[in-house]
Amino acid sequence: MNTFAVRSAIAASAAALAVFATPGIAAAAPNLHGDPKTPGTQVQVESEPGDSNSYTCGAVGVAGAGVGSNSSGGAGQVNGAYFGPGPVQGGCVGSDGSVYFPTGNAE
Repeated sequence: MNTFAVRSAIAASAAALAVFATPGIAAAAPNLHGDPKTPGTQVQVESEPGDSNSYTCGAVGVAGAGVGSNSSGGAGQVNGAYFGPGPVQGGCVGSDGSVYFPTGNAE
């Protein structure tokens, strides 16, 4: 192996260790989900229990798109047009500057 390949392998290993071995990263991520008790298809963003951050999220799915936010530690509506149930991909920014890309379902 040449020097460049060895250094690249070491850097990739260090980056993977920093990302995947850090405790608590996934524990605070927001959830995207529907609420079957509410009429119409919609998506909500909700913080994990014990998470004191609020989140502003956008969600795009096969049946629509929307943007919304939640209060600190609670749930909030992702407002937009969802024409039916289906999977959604979100992008969220927390009040502490954290960034997450949760998946969920419009219901």
